[in-house]
Amino acid sequence: MSIEKSSQVPPASGLADPPSTRPGTVQVLPVTGIPEIRHGDDLAAILAPSLRALEVRDGDVLCISTKIVSKSLGLRVDPAERDAAIEAAAVRTVARRRHTRVVTSVVQIPSGPVMAAAGVDSSNAPDGPLLLPEDPDGCALDLRDRLVTMLGIRLGVLLTDTSSRIWRVGVGDIALGAAGVASLQDLRGGTDADGRALTVTVRNLADELAAASDLVKGKAGGVPAAIVRGVPGATTDDVPARDLSRTGEDDWFRRPSLESVWVALGLTAAQEPVARMSPEPDAERIERALAVAALPRKDETGRDATARWVPAAPEDASHRRAGIASNPGTSTTAGTGAGTGVGTSTGTGTGTGTGTSGSGRILVTPAGTGPDAWIAAGALAERIRTALGAEALGAPLPLLTVEIVRPDGQEDSR
Repeated sequence: MSIEKSSQVPPASGLADPPSTRPGTVQVLPVTGIPEIRHGDDLAAILAPSLRALEVRDGDVLCISTKIVSKSLGLRVDPAERDAAIEAAAVRTVARRRHTRVVTSVVQIPSGPVMAAAGVDSSNAPDGPLLLPEDPDGCALDLRDRLVTMLGIRLGVLLTDTSSRIWRVGVGDIALGAAGVASLQDLRGGTDADGRALTVTVRNLADELAAASDLVKGKAGGVPAAIVRGVPGATTDDVPARDLSRTGEDDWFRRPSLESVWVALGLTAAQEPVARMSPEPDAERIERALAVAALPRKDETGRDATARWVPAAPEDASHRRAGIASNPGTSTTAGTGAGTGVGTSTGTGTGTGTGTSGSGRILVTPAGTGPDAWIAAGALAERIRTALGAEALGAPLPLLTVEIVRPDGQEDSR
């Protein structure tokens, strides 16, 4: 399949058919001549002349930046109200991450997608940050109905926006709203090139079209829309973009690892700390684990035990990066490196790797010598191991021993 970026590319000499009619050719055509959109502008009336100039035809898909739809709807917010607008737009908060002094909230928005800052964007928005429409599918449908009436063709419409993808670096355009587009193409029941049956393949055609359109729209070229032409079956069905989001029981990654453990430890949303976007020093992650473990659950007022971290002296820093061990004697070592598990061992645990300032001992001290105090210390020690285990999922931590020690100057009454 070839991709033509402009309708101005002439057919090669000797070809019987122009590029727009050759089988297997996909064209991505910029829609130019669009002025700066203001609140109240009629998008269909503004787009129609440019679409006619491109000789728009049945089966074409118009991919239009959601930003200009937001501009036409007046979905602007004062910069000082940006954080409040993000909170108001969030169906649920998935994660928060700190970049320098700015905290970015990753949230699910009403239309389904999970996006950083609820999609609130200040780029190409000189009059203030822009909010996303609450119903982008409805906006796409309204625009499509008007364009179909005005142009007399079977046209698909996608509202696109820039987003990142889980486990992928960088950003690309995705479909937030869709009308008249076969957004999902179910290929199950067909066969691949070798004749093997396809049993799980459902293609996200809408996002593929959105990403293709961004090749000619760009981020700074003043081209807010593009036509994608020549994709077989693109407009043979009508699947809303809402169906593209994995939400509810289908969401495999409802919370990232850290947040999931914090919830399991009983933290409320208000108690959850904020991790950095960039890699964090071992010491910072260890201190955060101790702080998380020390927070009381909803039905608790405090704990009858305290914990402190004693980093290893530099001369002791063989600092084996492997796991978290309990006090000497019979101990439990939780592996934190890739592919390790949890087992029991005697001693303080072993591991491999180079030392950092993060190694050492975590000492848990009961508030007294009575049974309740020792039980509280044991519970705190387990919470610390769990919190450290969560911190170690992204990157291994140095070996740390978690030890329950007697209160200073007191005898063990057990």
